[in-house]
Amino acid sequence: MKNINYIRKLKSNKFILLFLLLFALLIRMLPLFSIYSNGKIAFIGFDSFYHVRRIVYTVHNFPDTITFDPYLNYPFGFEIGWPPFYDQLIAGIALIIGNGNPSIGTIEVVSAIFPALLGALTILPLYYLASTLFEKRTALISALILSLIPAHLMISEVGFTDHHVAEVFLSTTAYALFALSLKYGREVDLSASNIKNLDIKLVLKPILFSVASGCILALAVFTWIGSPIFLGIIGIYAFVQLTIDVKKERVSEYVLASVIATYMTILLLVIPFIQRLLRPEFDMSGMFISWFHIMFILSLLIMSALGAIVANIFIKKKVHWTYYVVSVLAISIAGAVLLYNVVPDFYRNAVEGIHYLIGSSGILQTIAEARPILFDDSFTIRHVWSRFTIFGLTAVIGLFAVIKDMHKKNYPSEIIFFCTWTVIILILTIYQRRFAYTLAINFAVLSGYLASILYSMWEKEQQQKKKQRSKKTASKTPLWETITNGSIILVFIIIISIFFFVPIVDTVLYPGTPSADWQESLVWLESNSPETSFYLESGNSPEYGVLSWWDYGNWILYMAKRPVVANNFQTGVEDSARFFITSNESESLSILEKRNVKYVITDSLMTTGKFKPIVDISGENYDTGMEIEEFIQGEEVKKTTLFKLHLFDGSGLGYLRLVYESEGGDLKVETSNSSQNYTNIKNVKVFEYVPGAIVEGFASPEQEVYARTNVTLSGGRVFEYQNEATANESGWYELKLPYSTTDTPHNTTVENYRISVDVNSSLVKELKITEKDVILGNRLRTDLVGQPVSSTYV
Repeated sequence: MKNINYIRKLKSNKFILLFLLLFALLIRMLPLFSIYSNGKIAFIGFDSFYHVRRIVYTVHNFPDTITFDPYLNYPFGFEIGWPPFYDQLIAGIALIIGNGNPSIGTIEVVSAIFPALLGALTILPLYYLASTLFEKRTALISALILSLIPAHLMISEVGFTDHHVAEVFLSTTAYALFALSLKYGREVDLSASNIKNLDIKLVLKPILFSVASGCILALAVFTWIGSPIFLGIIGIYAFVQLTIDVKKERVSEYVLASVIATYMTILLLVIPFIQRLLRPEFDMSGMFISWFHIMFILSLLIMSALGAIVANIFIKKKVHWTYYVVSVLAISIAGAVLLYNVVPDFYRNAVEGIHYLIGSSGILQTIAEARPILFDDSFTIRHVWSRFTIFGLTAVIGLFAVIKDMHKKNYPSEIIFFCTWTVIILILTIYQRRFAYTLAINFAVLSGYLASILYSMWEKEQQQKKKQRSKKTASKTPLWETITNGSIILVFIIIISIFFFVPIVDTVLYPGTPSADWQESLVWLESNSPETSFYLESGNSPEYGVLSWWDYGNWILYMAKRPVVANNFQTGVEDSARFFITSNESESLSILEKRNVKYVITDSLMTTGKFKPIVDISGENYDTGMEIEEFIQGEEVKKTTLFKLHLFDGSGLGYLRLVYESEGGDLKVETSNSSQNYTNIKNVKVFEYVPGAIVEGFASPEQEVYARTNVTLSGGRVFEYQNEATANESGWYELKLPYSTTDTPHNTTVENYRISVDVNSSLVKELKITEKDVILGNRLRTDLVGQPVSSTYV
């Protein structure tokens, strides 16, 4: 009878797990209606677009991926540090589905759906992890929580084709297998002294789980450049476990066996495959697959073995455990000094990796996702709530409950491992909110554990009440009291549900695709700019580049198929920042020429929320003091290239002309002078770099010379373009003008220029400029001395 009940319960658990898998997949597929339109997919975020570019390239060059991209950091190109496995896997699936020759539509659909599928499948290793640590009920509750928790939804919804979902899936799978190896090793007390007394199957079981964990972690090495974090967590756990062993005067030999087997497997798998990805020189870079990874794994292996040897000695001599901690730290420092002197490149990259994890490098401090999760300008829980909702609180309570129970249960090794892993990722998330998606696994398990405890307490209370209840003493509850109590509970549930579901609904309904203004602008750019060469090649440089802020680089590269100066790989960002912030026209022009830029794209966010990071990276010290929709800027800020372009449509610049702007625009700029307020500024603007026609001639010495014209864009908006110059001591002036009044491209209409010596001068000359004049930089003579007021010079 017990066996029948067990089988029924097992089948019931499998059915519930299958339902949760489908439920999780359904939620992650909901944004499909938002991102798919007219046969095209608008991917989510920024890096997703570059992943899809890589996937498209890999489909055409399978199994090779881009290792050097001439379309980045234009015109110098950029070496890609991302490991290839994630993109190769998606490209391989697309090739299979597309029968060896998939269309771009097939590639995009596969690329969009894959993260949602992998995110839903993450429930499986989570379930086995939680059931290994606790029991099936906790595992099922944890699976339900993971299906809803926003931090995981964000990285696994359809269209978010970034490698983060693979990081979480692989690390959770590897750690679930590692926890199983610890559990089985502990249960059979696997050690050198009793190995002969154990059945071979009992010996192999924990070892095989360790090997399997090592295989998955090896895949992680080829999936994410930050995979040393996952490897290091096991090493730190080994130190924590050995410290507890010394304190309890026993050696957990099975732990050492699991750790060594895991690291050896990683090493044996990584070494042969890494050969194909190594750069020609003996490279120790942590930003590329290199010998750094081999050295890092070897270091962890050696330190784990040394830690076990020292622990064994201390246990035999009954030395206090605090001395063990001091000894291991001393060995670690000595090892670091040795590496600093013998392999300085490895040491330097390891230190840089630590700075990266805590977000202390300069550029990282300008990235929102690299900032602490509890701070913006001041303390806040907004980012915790948006990523975890109520599970942020329940997880912390659950962690204390686990630590308390761990002491009661005599410190099971798999629980110690889980707590070590949790604390490390929690610390990383506190330093950088980007790691919240990794912490989602731990918080789901901890919240599930707390929920299971509370359910057990409630169940126990109900059983006690049932025993105490008797027919004789039972009294019927008044109807009004039942209704009142029920109403209070219902209102409480509704309030909690509203707060709980808002971040989840926001994640699903507002997935973070490029705005309609950006999408239409990049479609226009692709259709109306000269096509560049070598888009699916990696050896040659294309004809020209596009400059915008780094956030938008991957959008431009994929949607418009044009090379970019800067993207969010932190390349080209200094030149981009200097260009937008400088008020010196010669400096901005030199950057465009150095980078061979043909188009510059601005958007309203660059003048508001993104302005401060641009200023910080440029090295300038403007006082930004801005709001998102309305703000007041000083006169100096309005002289920057960015504000001249986006706010004043390029007036004051002689080499950039506005050729397109998006339909949408609601930016409102208020200045100290109410007559200079600006409203309905379009959200995205595209400017074309041209040599510009040079208007020259004589005016009165040191007199201001103005050129003005009215420009009508293809969308119908009319604005006045103006440029000015000061005549020298002899009265000679030169003005550079970017718009042609005849043969004007892009369905733009430009009136004849009005050349005058003063804003309100009665001496005005009209001037026609051809497109040829603008493109060739022709010089046009227009003297402003002694000419009739109404004369026209052509």
